[in-house]
Amino acid sequence: MRDSHKRFAEKYFETLNGSESALYAGYSSKTSAEQGYQLLKREDIQQYLSELRKKEAKKHNVTKERLIEEYAKIAFFDIRDIYNEDGNLVNIKDLDSKSAGAIASIKSFEEYETDKAGNKNLIGTNKEVRVFDKIRALQDLGKHLGLFEKDNEQKKSEVNINLSKEKIKQISDTLENDL
Repeated sequence: MRDSHKRFAEKYFETLNGSESALYAGYSSKTSAEQGYQLLKREDIQQYLSELRKKEAKKHNVTKERLIEEYAKIAFFDIRDIYNEDGNLVNIKDLDSKSAGAIASIKSFEEYETDKAGNKNLIGTNKEVRVFDKIRALQDLGKHLGLFEKDNEQKKSEVNINLSKEKIKQISDTLENDL
């Protein structure tokens, strides 16, 4: 693999921008978009990009099993697991990893009451819990596990059109006249 191809692939891995990556690899700004497109079609560059992805995944311990596990946390999250018997939100440090993995954010809002003397007194704290999109996680998990393949097969349709040379010429002429 040429050095310029390697530079292109490494920049593309970083930016996912073919034109910018071609510029970085030394191609002209006039042709960088086309060069980026052409370079991405090369087998050796695709293979090198695949190696870079694998290295990055290994570096961060990203595996199919871990991804499925994280999707499952979101997909099968039960809101009841983050509240105690009194209906109060469990302390964040006491959440199990399954529940914590499904929570996108927790916001706290303190509420005050002003007495007759003008003093503000804390009357409570409201907490807003936002969880990740359960439907999306279920869909993505189902797709990954191939659970919707039967549905996808039903949606496929094959259409065969047989046209004579005369009919093709007639359609071509009609389109040409419309332009």
